[in-house]
Amino acid sequence: MDALLAAPEDGAGWGALLKWLWWFVSLRFLLALLAGYAIQRLVMPRHRWVFLPIAAAISVTLALAFPQTSPDETLDRTLRVWAIIAAGQVTGLAACLWRDAISIGLTALAMGLVLALTPRRAQRGIVHLLQLLVLLLCALVGIDLAYQLATGQPGSLRVLLFAVLNAKELAPLVASETTPFRVLAIAGGILVAAAWAWRQRALASTPLFGGPRAFLGGAVALALSLAIVLPTPAHGVLPLLRHTEGTLITLAMTAAPTLAHDVQVKVAQEFERTHKPRWHSAHMALKETEKTNRRNVVIVMLESVRAESTTLHTPALQTTPFLWNLASKSLVVEDMTAVIPRTAAAWMAVLGGQYPLANEGTQSWANENRKQPRIRSLPSVLRDAGYATSFFTPTDLRFQNDLDVIDTFNFEFIQTEQELIHPEAERVTYFGIADEWVVQPILDWTAAQSRAKRPFFTAIMTNVGHHNFETPSTWLKMRFEGVSNPKLEAYYNCLRYIDGVLSTLIEGYRRLGVLDDTILIIVGDHGQMFDEHGARQIHNAIYQEGLHVPALIYAPGMALQPGTVRGPRQQIDILPTVVELLGYRVEGAELPGQSLLHAVDASRKLFYTSSIDWSFLSARRGQRKYIYSFDRQPMEVFDLDKDPKELVALADIDAQELASTKQDMLEWRMHAELSMLARPSDGADPLSPWLRQ
Repeated sequence: MDALLAAPEDGAGWGALLKWLWWFVSLRFLLALLAGYAIQRLVMPRHRWVFLPIAAAISVTLALAFPQTSPDETLDRTLRVWAIIAAGQVTGLAACLWRDAISIGLTALAMGLVLALTPRRAQRGIVHLLQLLVLLLCALVGIDLAYQLATGQPGSLRVLLFAVLNAKELAPLVASETTPFRVLAIAGGILVAAAWAWRQRALASTPLFGGPRAFLGGAVALALSLAIVLPTPAHGVLPLLRHTEGTLITLAMTAAPTLAHDVQVKVAQEFERTHKPRWHSAHMALKETEKTNRRNVVIVMLESVRAESTTLHTPALQTTPFLWNLASKSLVVEDMTAVIPRTAAAWMAVLGGQYPLANEGTQSWANENRKQPRIRSLPSVLRDAGYATSFFTPTDLRFQNDLDVIDTFNFEFIQTEQELIHPEAERVTYFGIADEWVVQPILDWTAAQSRAKRPFFTAIMTNVGHHNFETPSTWLKMRFEGVSNPKLEAYYNCLRYIDGVLSTLIEGYRRLGVLDDTILIIVGDHGQMFDEHGARQIHNAIYQEGLHVPALIYAPGMALQPGTVRGPRQQIDILPTVVELLGYRVEGAELPGQSLLHAVDASRKLFYTSSIDWSFLSARRGQRKYIYSFDRQPMEVFDLDKDPKELVALADIDAQELASTKQDMLEWRMHAELSMLARPSDGADPLSPWLRQ
């Protein structure tokens, strides 16, 4: 699988593709077998056994003609190195395919039983249905392979179901990742299965045969099926253990999460006892205090900006020089993380102050929230306090439930790509136009509020930086020394571009004369992966590259000493921070976050989940981090203090510690869902009991 992930990109040419294919010794064996068979049929058609020695001779000739060693090595060493590499590749291939053979056995046994029980008059239709099922299974395997080639991450039935249900919205993303090789990965198995179905088309009208041959076939299928109970090959056989388990078997294992019944009961009992979810904000309001100071608030959420790729966290990397300069006059959050690597989830955490749900959960929540609001947000309660509120983004929000999420926040004024579109505006990503086109509309709206002497709250979501990492064609790209990954260099240029837009925006606020009365918070919505841990997308990767984001607070008109906010922090901490900076007190709500203006326990617990529901959960206890895949593979545990890149998982972790952490993660996940979906029985009465949904 590592070799498959190293397949050359489209621009590499046929020469690079052939050179890469030639690396696979198993393909050379296949070529030798085909050549040996052809020579035998042409030269000695009556001696079938001859093709094996001919094929062996061709294999040795290829090994000597294309050696894996330097030209000055001895013949003996050349053959030994070739044999070792060949044995390793063939063993790895066998390890990958052995449970796929079991899948074939299971399928054959099931189909045989179905046909044996089918009345003769219905046999033709059943055979066609079974052939169609084989085509669909081959397509499923191909899609799973193409998904892993594109993202570097294992697929699951939940991922595939999500893609099918959101095919229209995901079409631009899929199109940007489509290559001939990935199309071949999907189409190859389908075409082979279709060719088999055509060759065996007479099967539908042929009576079933019995006798020893039928029983032998059934016995082989049964033996292969029973082999499913055998253990998978040792982990050292192949870097990616998942592929030793069989594609169809592994996908079947991902169909449903492993949930502990006692966890479900515990969460339900707590709800019955308290009559409320653990966190809630349906009746949230701001109460003025003697410290109340109605300053303006601007929150800028940066699309796909990970901390380690900014100058703030890697000073030698000149991607965000303006932010670096601003940081010297700001409170910089050292260890800020997203909850879910998904933009709409960041909105819920930052603006709603609640633990967000994954994609599927957000869909359910959006449907229920239309009937009766479940949460109140920062812009909503500030609007009650007399603030003008606005949301600006140069992206098109008609993706999944993004518009539903933004509508929930009750902004007074919203502008997206639909309203900002301009004849000269270049669409740099498949989601929207360049960020520079949103700056002047923001300043125009701000100027109107300044003239009306209204305090304002503005939330801004950037666009450039999103996959597939394009900048406006008129913007001069720069070279970053030592960067060999073209996607990563393109991403760095995106950050440099965004940094310039932020400089222009803040200078605009300064010219309007509102900056000294404004609290500015800049935070990443989530990170991004560039082959770290083999991943190139972040929705199902909850390593630090996808979670750790930059964050700072710049309030030039306040007595806020520049410095560093230390300790484990999360996006849910931003809402309580803004409330404290404004001198208000939250009433009628229980929020999970803690103000950034106060120290936190170094062993604070943080929780995360992938954006595809029930794929991965993660937890942190201080600097110890756990990644849980619902028992599809062993839980990974890292020490972020000693291993911030999460390169080497800790070994020999106490089983009780793992079990306790798993319980904590599942409880958190269910409490988060309950908190978002539960509702008060009487929306106007804060004392009314809550209903589960």
